[in-house]
Amino acid sequence: MMLLTGILLILLVLVCGWQGLTIFFSLGLNFVVIILALVLVAGGFEPLIVSGLLSLILLATSIFMNTKQPLTAKTAFVTSLIVVVGLLIIIVPLSQLAATYGFGAEDAEEIEGFGLAIGLSFQKISIMMIILGSLGAIAETSIAVASGLVEILEYDAQMGPKQLFKAGIAIGEKIIATAFNTLFFSFFGSFLSLTMWFIQLGYPISKIVNHKILIGEGLALLIGVIGVIATVPLTSWLLNYFRKPKDE
Repeated sequence: MMLLTGILLILLVLVCGWQGLTIFFSLGLNFVVIILALVLVAGGFEPLIVSGLLSLILLATSIFMNTKQPLTAKTAFVTSLIVVVGLLIIIVPLSQLAATYGFGAEDAEEIEGFGLAIGLSFQKISIMMIILGSLGAIAETSIAVASGLVEILEYDAQMGPKQLFKAGIAIGEKIIATAFNTLFFSFFGSFLSLTMWFIQLGYPISKIVNHKILIGEGLALLIGVIGVIATVPLTSWLLNYFRKPKDE
C-alpha cells in the first residue's frame, strides 16, 4: 500500500509538476474527511446531513484546490452542488420504492450471529453511498465542460451566450459517453465476483437480473448517468451567467 502510494505521488509530480503535490494532498484530505464522516454516521449522526456536509467538503477540496481558473472552479462547484441536490430529490423516494438497501439473502449466514438493531437507517446509508459514487463523475464532467468553454472564451471573448451554450453542449456530448463508460465499468467491476458466484450456484438469469444487490447497483449507475447528463447544460448556462458581469 505504501509502495503504491509513493508511486502515485512520484507520477503526480512528474506529470503535473508541483501541482501534483496539491492533488495528492487533496486526495489525502478527502480520505480523512470520508473516514470522519463514516465515524459520525456510525456514532449516530443523521446520514443525510453528514452526506450533505461531506459532499460540500469533497467538492470544495476537489475543485478549488485542483482548478486554478476561478471562473471554471466557481462554475463547477455551483453546478455540482445543484445537481447533487437535484439527485437527492430523486433518490430519496426512489430508494424507498425500490427497497434495495440492506443485506441480501446470501449474507444471512455471515450476519446471523450479529445484532441488526444498531440504530442505523440502511436506506439513508444507501442514499449516502449513491451520492458519493456520483460526486466524482459529476465534478469531473462540470470541470471538463467549464474548462473547455473558458478556453474558447480566451480566443473569442465576445462569443454570444447562445453560441457558447451550444459549444458547451458539444463538449458535453463527447464527455457523457466516457463518463457513462466509467460508471458502467465501475458498476460491472464491483458486481463481477458476486455474479460469478451466482452463476456457480446455478442461479437463473432472471434471478440474477432481479437480485436486490444488482438492482441497487443499477440504480446507482443510472442516477450517476442522469447527474452527468444534467451537469452539461447546467454548466454551460451557469458559466454564461457568471461571466456576464465581467463582459458588461
